[in-house]
Formats: sequence, C-alpha cells, structure tokens
Amino acid sequence: MKKILLLVAVVLSFTSFPSLASNIPGYEGGIMNENTYKEVIFITGEPIVMEGTIDIDIKINEKKNTIDERYTYKLQNPLKNAKLTRTIRIVGTLSDNDNQTVTTRTIERFKETIDIGKTRYEARNEDYQWNQSTVVHKKPILEYFAGDIFARKTYTINKDDTNTITVEAVGKTVGYNSPWSSTETTTMEYFIQYENQLDPSTNWVGTATVEASYNRTKDYSYEENIPIQTSFRGGQNLVELHENVLKYSYNLPRLNGEGILPGRNIGADSLSINTVPVPERLSIPKAKDIIGHEYQYELFLLASMDAFPLDRTYIGPNTPISRGDFARVIVESMDIPVKVEEETSKRRKKEEPKAPIFKDVDRNNPNFYYVEAVAERGIMNGKDKGYFYPNRPLTRAEAYTTAIRLLGLENLAPINKNYTTGYLDDKNIPSWAKDYIYVAKELGIAVKGDYFYPNRNITNGEVAKLIVDLINYMQEDLRYDYRENILNN
Repeated sequence: MKKILLLVAVVLSFTSFPSLASNIPGYEGGIMNENTYKEVIFITGEPIVMEGTIDIDIKINEKKNTIDERYTYKLQNPLKNAKLTRTIRIVGTLSDNDNQTVTTRTIERFKETIDIGKTRYEARNEDYQWNQSTVVHKKPILEYFAGDIFARKTYTINKDDTNTITVEAVGKTVGYNSPWSSTETTTMEYFIQYENQLDPSTNWVGTATVEASYNRTKDYSYEENIPIQTSFRGGQNLVELHENVLKYSYNLPRLNGEGILPGRNIGADSLSINTVPVPERLSIPKAKDIIGHEYQYELFLLASMDAFPLDRTYIGPNTPISRGDFARVIVESMDIPVKVEEETSKRRKKEEPKAPIFKDVDRNNPNFYYVEAVAERGIMNGKDKGYFYPNRPLTRAEAYTTAIRLLGLENLAPINKNYTTGYLDDKNIPSWAKDYIYVAKELGIAVKGDYFYPNRNITNGEVAKLIVDLINYMQEDLRYDYRENILNN
C-alpha cells in the first residue's frame, strides 16, 4: 500500500501545494466520467441537458504561486437541435499560510456560442465577469476546502445588442480529500433575465438551482475463492469508484415561441454518471492466529495492506501494540508516502543523510521510515524531548488521540473544558486526550460502553478495529455530510 519516494537531494514539503484541481469539472457545475461531460443550460426558458466532451489543461507554477486553467467544451443535444462550444482560460494566484492555501481565480479569456435551431446565443470576454476564491485547510491526511463563486454572463441573440440574455450566478463549493474517499459538492444559484429593448412585453425572468456532487470512494471486500484446490481461501479486493450526481430545479416562464403564456414552468430533475470501477487485489497475508478472533476481518484487511507485515505468521491479536508498530499501521492503512533515501552514486559527491528526528529511532529500526513519516506530519509526537520510545506499548488514549488527529476534527470538542466525555472513568482520561476522545465518541469511532479505560494498553486486534472504523467513517459519514446532507435539503 505505501508509496515510496526516493530522495536524492531536495524534497518538496508535503504541505507545499494541496489538491488544487477541482473534482467538479470546469466551472459551470457539470459532471463527467472518463468519456462524457454533462451540464444543464436554461437560457431558452427551459432546461436543456447538454452532453459532449471537455478538454482540461491545468498547470501550476510553484515558483510563482500561480495556476493556469484552460477548458474547451463541445456539447450538444440533438433532440433540441442544440450545440454549444466554449473556450475559457482561468488564471489564479495561490497563497500559503499556516497549512492553508487560498486560491483566487479570475477569467483571462472566454468565448461561448450556443446554437439552438436557427438562434445563436453568443458571449465573449467583455460579456463575462467571473470570480472565485477557495480556501483549503490541510490536516495530516485530509484536506477540507470551501469556496465562493460570483459571476455575470451576457449573451447577445443573433448578434443583436438590443436582444440579450443575462445570467447572474452565485455559487458555493465544499469538499474534502482523504485516502479512502473524496467528495466535492457545488451549489449554483442562477438568476436569468431576457431583455428585448425593442419589445419589452416579451421580457422575462427566471431562476434555477444546480447542485453537482462528485464522490470518489475506495471500498474493500473479502472475495472467497470458488475452487477448493487453491493455495489461499480468498483475499481482500479494493474497488475505487467515482460517482457524479447532478440535481437541478427551475422556475422559468412558459414560452410557446411567439410570446409568454400564463403560469410558470416549474420543475426539478437529476442525472448521474459514474466511472468504471477500478479493482485492486491485495496480497495474501501469512497470519494464522487471527482466524476466529473477534476482529479477524479487520486484522486480515490490515495485514493485506502490509500494515501488519505480510510475512508475519503470528500477529498476536491480543498482544499490546508498540508505538513503532502503530506508526507502521497508520502509514500503510492511510497510504501515506514514505520518504526513503536513495544511496548516493559513487560518482556524485556523498551527502550526509538527514539526521533522524528521534534519538531512539535510527535507520536500523524496522519502523524508522514510518516513525519519521508520522512525526513529520504531526500525527504522532515523542513522549520526551527527542525520544519516541518505539518499543513502548501504546495506550488507548494515545491511539484514539492519533485517530482524531488524522482527521483534524479535534475542534469539534466543546470550547468549555468543564464538559465530560460521558464515560464513568472520565476523570482518568489525560487532559491532552480529552478533546480527541470526546470527538471519537461523538463520531461513533470510539468503542461503545460505560468505561473507556484510557490508560490501558491497546492490542493489535483493537487497533485493527479502530483503523477500520476510521476508514468506514471516511467512506460513509464524511461523504454523507458533504453530499447527501446538501443534496437532500
């Protein structure tokens, strides 16, 4: 599972640039899969679903802290005899500060034509004002982001400046990126105004709302082998799927081609488009002592990821886990890149390797690179200045503190520190762990019961259960909050 980065000289910090490319393609709230892009337009007084291709070219200049985005659209709707072509260039500036990146984007170049029957709607650079700003908050393994969009676009109809359609838009986007799922939901509110200066009696206004949501989920399942005569009974399968949902509602005039009819054209609809699932078979672990254990499936999953070494015959599900081994579990299960130094070529000038972060975890320690990775990201800290104590057993308070620190959600704890976690042994919870344990319980990650036992050593089996609960939270609860919770309102 781990990604290895071979380092020779210079290493870019992982906090340099977040995932800046939007998962919602383009900027109009459309959705797409590997081959097809879809969006909805309302300028004729009715919703028209346009479908086709979008070419995307995004370049980030890290030295100048700039981003250059270019999009080319070729869309159509044969049933409505409609075609749309659009080219746009968006430029942005990025500003990094305290694990946050603020991106501000504006239009640099734009051209759009929509042909519906014999009518052409056309907008150019001077006809389109568009501004967006997004902030990305980077946590140890997750990124949370939110942004705002304001725009106004004016189309001329058949090149007649006295006959125009103006579309004003206000949008909001929220989302997150995690190792096991990513979700982005954009809500656009449109105000559409048709104006004929020579015949004001035909003027009309309408509104529309478009909600586009993208979700990537990496799911796991155990696949049993059908043949009996096989070297292994079954194994874990990871399947990555990208889902895209678009919902829209509208309040438009009723038009018959000659004028405005009484009443309003009010309605709502939705469409979806998904990618082809991508499977990944995990390796078969050798562990024999997990069969029949209370957490055998969780242990098997983590062993398949090499979070518990694949070649280890005995994991010891009831054995307390060490701090060093827990660092390995975190890195492998959360797909955290590990920086491994490459031996310098004899032809090159030999460079001194970077000094270890902790005095008691040198390069001969089997968990050295895992400990370095979690320490650099602020996931796990030393217990004394300069010391990690990799062989010391991990306590339950330390394990759950680390889990919530991974999510970056400790701020969900009450500001008033006089609160209680609700556990009967609340007074035994260390003060540094209280916020994290409270949040773990609120999110449904902490084990249910009257007692938490914060200072008890946590076992390999209990760690497997905690990590899988954490994975499930990223797969389901976060997605619900950022997609269903918005789309169903």
